[in-house]
Amino acid sequence: MSFAFVSDHLALDFAATAAWRTTRYTELLAEPEDFARWATAAEVVDRLEAVSQADLVTARTLREAIYRLALAAATGEPGDAQDAAVIRQAAAHTPVRPALQALGRVERRGEVQDVLATVAASASDLLGGPGRLLVRQCTGEPCTRLFLDRSRAGTRRWCSKQSCGSRINAAAYRRRVRLDGQSTK
Repeated sequence: MSFAFVSDHLALDFAATAAWRTTRYTELLAEPEDFARWATAAEVVDRLEAVSQADLVTARTLREAIYRLALAAATGEPGDAQDAAVIRQAAAHTPVRPALQALGRVERRGEVQDVLATVAASASDLLGGPGRLLVRQCTGEPCTRLFLDRSRAGTRRWCSKQSCGSRINAAAYRRRVRLDGQSTK
């Protein structure tokens, strides 16, 4: 299973590792190895080894706290203090630090707690600052992804024009064609 990085923010892409939450729930972090694959695909670390089942549970707990607070930001709700505490606790660890190896080459090493701290720090910056006002939820069915709307008008509706936007536009086109066909009869 591959991961999509279309939310325009590390923490929101991490929250999207539980896909289609209210429609066809899909757990993208089913096994500890999945978290290691996500961390490398997200370029948080170059390689992540020794992810335990307990680490996976901790990662999912952080993910859910990020999702709930980001959804609260998107809907204008106040959010839960317990979710903020989960993020704050994870961010208290040392994040992954990039090490410049040569011009054009950086190395990112870290353990599970370092990766979680990096994601939690990213979530803290987003949800604790003005960026929280840019958080939106995709209106494409069955998508439940959260994303940052950096469009000039602030009216972006889909997490990705290529997937959700394309699907919605195609469905609208089929409806128009069908209605046009009925009106000419």
